[in-house]
Amino acid sequence: MFFIIAAFTAPPVAKESVTEITNQENTPSTQETTNSTVNTPTESNQEPSTADSASTAIQSTAATAVPVATKSEAPANTQSVTLYNVIKVVDGDTIDVSINGKTKRLRLIGINTPETVDPRTVVQCFGKEASDKAKELLTGKKVSLEADSTQGELDKYSRLLRYVFLEDGTNFNLYMIKEGYAYEYTYSTPYKYQVEFKAAQVYAKANNKGLWSPSTCNGELKAATQAQTTTTSQSSTTFGACGTKATCSQMTSCEEAKYFLNTCGVIKLDGDSDGTPCESLCSD
Repeated sequence: MFFIIAAFTAPPVAKESVTEITNQENTPSTQETTNSTVNTPTESNQEPSTADSASTAIQSTAATAVPVATKSEAPANTQSVTLYNVIKVVDGDTIDVSINGKTKRLRLIGINTPETVDPRTVVQCFGKEASDKAKELLTGKKVSLEADSTQGELDKYSRLLRYVFLEDGTNFNLYMIKEGYAYEYTYSTPYKYQVEFKAAQVYAKANNKGLWSPSTCNGELKAATQAQTTTTSQSSTTFGACGTKATCSQMTSCEEAKYFLNTCGVIKLDGDSDGTPCESLCSD
């Protein structure tokens, strides 16, 4: 009786398949190898004219008004976040921070709030409310900053162009738009968070937030009403016009010193950059 033993061998793997697998393993992803080139201006002007601001404020859009998240990683692509002390809030879109021991003025990217301290124009509708909200959230606080290569480093007034993030990760620029304290503002070229900021404006407008409410400004960039300017006018009448005093020896009270620091921007009244002017007057 004969036994026939048959040897079976596995079919060879196709050469093409091996080559394909090897190539997949050794080829980096497109995201890792593709470098985008951005033309970065060395200087830009983030301060809109009244006409440009009005046009931007009332620009219509077909986007759907949906809730917009205001928190994100702050700033992006950072392992450890550096925090900076806010020295002063000038208005809703301009602040002073301490960087490496020096006070630097920042113009916030992508937003424009109604004016309150610009000598070239009148106090605008909802300007005081926007300024007060910024002071509420930022005065005496620490923030992280993010630059945007698409917007340049400085505007024409030599102010640093930055996004500002609160310690909890809230994008302050975005928050101001979403809650109706600021208009979305594109100066000349698209910026990193433009899509989110435009969506936030749609949301604020649809929900009659802040300056979009018919009972306030109805979305119009216009002069404030008499009631809205009363506080600013009273301070000016009581303490004098900006530019008339510049030293602590000229101040008669802490309130006056704070007016010239916070409203008029006399930074040297706060020699130690702690947010409190003229320590001898405001020590309590």
